[in-house]
Amino acid sequence: MNSKLRKIKLSIKILLSLVVGAHQFAQADDFVTHHLNMAMENPNTPLKVCKSAGMLTSNNMNLLSNPFNDQESFTQLSSSDIWKNVIANLWVNRDQAVPCFGMSDTSYWTKAVSVIPADIIGLQITEDKQNVFLYTSGIPDYLIRTPGHFISFTPGNIYAIYKISAIPTPDTAPVHEFSDAGAIGIFVNGSSIFNYTDTFSYNNSYAWVYDANVAEAFIVNSDIAHATPSNIPLFPKSRGIFHNHQMSKNFLEELQDPFATGKLAHSKVVGYAIDSTPIYGPLGYTSEDRSSGLKVLKSSYLKRDWLTAQQKGSGHRSALPEWAVDNWDGSNETAKNLVNLFQKPKSDMLYKDKASSGAIRYTGDDKKLANEIEFYKQHGGLYRDKLGYVYWVNEVRKPNGDEVKLRNYLLKSSKLWGPDFDAEVLPVSYQIADKDIFYFKAVVGTFAEDYEYVAGYGDLDFYNGIKSYVPEQGVSFYHYVTGYNAKLSDTDRLSKAQFPYVVGIQYKNKVDPFNEKMSDAVKVKYFADSGNRLTTIYDFGIIGKESGGAVQRGSVITTWQHMLEGGEKLSCH
Repeated sequence: MNSKLRKIKLSIKILLSLVVGAHQFAQADDFVTHHLNMAMENPNTPLKVCKSAGMLTSNNMNLLSNPFNDQESFTQLSSSDIWKNVIANLWVNRDQAVPCFGMSDTSYWTKAVSVIPADIIGLQITEDKQNVFLYTSGIPDYLIRTPGHFISFTPGNIYAIYKISAIPTPDTAPVHEFSDAGAIGIFVNGSSIFNYTDTFSYNNSYAWVYDANVAEAFIVNSDIAHATPSNIPLFPKSRGIFHNHQMSKNFLEELQDPFATGKLAHSKVVGYAIDSTPIYGPLGYTSEDRSSGLKVLKSSYLKRDWLTAQQKGSGHRSALPEWAVDNWDGSNETAKNLVNLFQKPKSDMLYKDKASSGAIRYTGDDKKLANEIEFYKQHGGLYRDKLGYVYWVNEVRKPNGDEVKLRNYLLKSSKLWGPDFDAEVLPVSYQIADKDIFYFKAVVGTFAEDYEYVAGYGDLDFYNGIKSYVPEQGVSFYHYVTGYNAKLSDTDRLSKAQFPYVVGIQYKNKVDPFNEKMSDAVKVKYFADSGNRLTTIYDFGIIGKESGGAVQRGSVITTWQHMLEGGEKLSCH
């Protein structure tokens, strides 16, 4: 173990021993029992929420900044695309007399979040009314349950500002921008949505990327949520970003989404990706009118069970799915790099025998790879793509009866393979904390590359969205969907989220640079240069609490922009 990793481990151990205290579990069975009890909370227990939070409407237009608190100005604003498509759907901290602050079920997390104003607390629009800047702390107003472990990773105020457009900008490139590490969107209450992965790969192979909803199952709360580490030496700097890697069950309940209540009706807008594409809950139409009827929309990614020995495979994770090599539509077949999370050169990852025709041969000294090649030569055959990379084919029957042939690309070395399906693994996030009790079996679905995308297998496309009819708008348009493999009648339906959960491997539309690539320094200049071209339509006027509990009053807009400069929080009492 290198010295840097030893220091990280030591830092975590010291912090955990100091902070976790009575919450640390001495026995693995105690921890597992506690975690399962959290996950099996009584569904009839009401969710504790801040009742003054909600949406901005004509009934509370007096909350808006001048001149939008006037009927004529509000009417003009509310008829704009940015209001109808975005602002009207936002969950806002609305009442200064009864402000919403973070809540938790333990004193340690309560101390951290109870001083942070919840939900959306500031809004600015551009001069053309086509974009809105959302100001949020990243903390929801419902009660946040504390995870059973790693509780020193407390949520913090992230002072986030997002730019969302009324109409997303189409991405016409063959390979779209990747929905990679960090926040890929926000729920309409401002809480962060992370993508499908914890950003680590098995054995640092760059080939098998952990599904965060599997790998982090022991360090999330009952809502499958947790916070990034904010105070661990040598870790990436973070303000403690509270986030989900899938749809928040608690927020679906707070929104009274039909999928949560069990009512057959179209789901609500639950969030926005950073490419400005709206995210809806799982109930919807598959047609561009009402003709299809409503249903629970399902992902078109399926587990690659065919790799296992039980399904005629070799039983090894020795081959990547077709989407990771060729892209979902074959547009990447002749490109140099893979299109999974790490986008490594194909030549570093995939096997080719340097021949252009004839039988595929292996002359190296990797016995595992040699045996794998012989196995697939005898079980269906091996083929070369246009660049000479070797693959084998599996056939899958879609629900409509059609069969589709799927390529499985052999990795060039057994050192790049994933673990066998009966092997126990310990993800990196646990390894650095020495938490050996967190070993789990690497069943199919542990990694993103355990899935293949098959167009038409489910209802949603490669990006995890669909163009379909949305009754609240009266038209059809493209939107992401939080797919579930469940029936509306299933009592455990909220626990059946499907990979890739929110946004697919790539975004459907272009990501605004403000949301991803722009540094804080550049954002400071952006706001300085924008000046009169931005108009504040809402500023909650509460930015936190003092240590003694007194409410801190001040401009959210000014404070959040000031924090981009690395400054201290401004306030006036």
